[in-house]
Amino acid sequence: MDETTDCVRIHDTQEKCAFYENTVSCHNSEGKLDYMYFIFCYLQQQHSWAGITLCVFWLFLLFIGLGVTADDFLCPSLVVITKTLRLSQNIAGVTFLAFGNGAPDIFSSVAGTEQGRPELVIGTLFGAGIFVTSVVVGSIIVSKPFKIMERPFLRDIIFYVCAAFWTFLRFYYGEVTLWHSIGFIALYILYILVVIISRIIYNKYKNKTPKVPEIEIQPPTESEEQKKAAVAFQPTGDEDNPEAAGVVLRSATEALAYAINVINVKEAISDDEINDRFSFRGSISVAKKRHSSVHSHHEHVIKALTQSMDSHSISVHSNGHPPPLDTQISKTSLSSLLSSNGEQTLLREFLMHIFPIDIEAWQEKKWPYKIFDVIKAPVCCLLIFTVPVVDYENDKNNWCKPLNVLHILSAPMFVILALEYNDFYVQGFPLWAIVFFISVVLAVVVFFTSSDDIPPIYHCIYGYFGFATSVIWVYLLASEIVSLLQTIGVIFKLSDTILGLTVLAWGNSIGGKILLL
Repeated sequence: MDETTDCVRIHDTQEKCAFYENTVSCHNSEGKLDYMYFIFCYLQQQHSWAGITLCVFWLFLLFIGLGVTADDFLCPSLVVITKTLRLSQNIAGVTFLAFGNGAPDIFSSVAGTEQGRPELVIGTLFGAGIFVTSVVVGSIIVSKPFKIMERPFLRDIIFYVCAAFWTFLRFYYGEVTLWHSIGFIALYILYILVVIISRIIYNKYKNKTPKVPEIEIQPPTESEEQKKAAVAFQPTGDEDNPEAAGVVLRSATEALAYAINVINVKEAISDDEINDRFSFRGSISVAKKRHSSVHSHHEHVIKALTQSMDSHSISVHSNGHPPPLDTQISKTSLSSLLSSNGEQTLLREFLMHIFPIDIEAWQEKKWPYKIFDVIKAPVCCLLIFTVPVVDYENDKNNWCKPLNVLHILSAPMFVILALEYNDFYVQGFPLWAIVFFISVVLAVVVFFTSSDDIPPIYHCIYGYFGFATSVIWVYLLASEIVSLLQTIGVIFKLSDTILGLTVLAWGNSIGGKILLL
């Protein structure tokens, strides 16, 4: 094989497949799929545009999967870990939850580094920073006026600018040593210390300040709500909460979205509740309570079906005619399947958990968002069946006995296949068989020691398994994205720097922009 020729030179020859097979730089991909072979050998020249279209659509699906995995599966697991370890909210916010917020960028960078593409890595990190600080922040400012929390926001800005300027100096001089790398980590540790110390000072100041008596706030009229948009977040006792602005600048913009979306007061909210939602959810996605996520709409599924059947029955009887026989049969059979004397059955609960679309919310969405939900449904199904989720915001902490028993079998087997240990042997026995046997035993134990309606005492352990499988999913998706971008770069003759500054940076950040708006 030729070890010196650049893969982009493939456009200079007619025998593209032969060039691909004999050029080392065309085989640097660490992805599971060989996109170069698919474009230049399998489809060949006459079908190249069809292949490019498929690759772009596949890239879109990969970005969707990356965002859904990080937001709806990895972040809840991190919340469980921080609570079981009894970490304070400010420490959790700048460590575990910051990791969850930046997981797509982190694993995309790791995948790019392992594939020997530093230009793509650096371009992605700076491209994402530019995208968030310009497009995302600008879009939020244009959407609605607001007042930010000065000192916490300035703290985050100062550390962000210092890190960016230091990086600029290192690349300007063309030298990054081990001590420089340690310095970057030390800067982040310093940031954590500043957050903790400022939190301690804030708590002492807050305890010395006399509390204002609580008053009941009546729900505002529509005109008053419109007026509140202009002064969405007036100064209160929590305006300088050192945790409120988030962990990184991306989290700071999400905190701004919180001010826009949440401070539309319907009832009196205590300061402690606001602080809790800022600190724990602020570094992930403060603007939502994940009602639109793939595992928080279970009641909506059955509710929508029931309402649909009831309304149909009423409309028919109001006309004075009985419903058709097939309608009566279908309604009776569906009702008997979904409920038994008003209580949830295991089958009903299982179906509610695995259904990837929120029917009630889906009916109210515009058609582009409906199409988007349908497109991401297969990705969500794969994640639902392989990643256990413990979410304290959902009913029973998201416990579903049939699904969680299935997770004991599916999650370990997914890890074995993802890490390519399916051919690994231990004392002559295949590893997958040993893991499967242990999983079956554990599944039987969980099935007979757990209740249908109450989460078991060991339910929090699922959060740790969910964290492990989520990390593997994020890394796999990030590796596929980097590999696919390499193919797209070769096809369109784009450098890794351009791809990092644009496509990869946009893909890792666009989900947050859509959410905040």
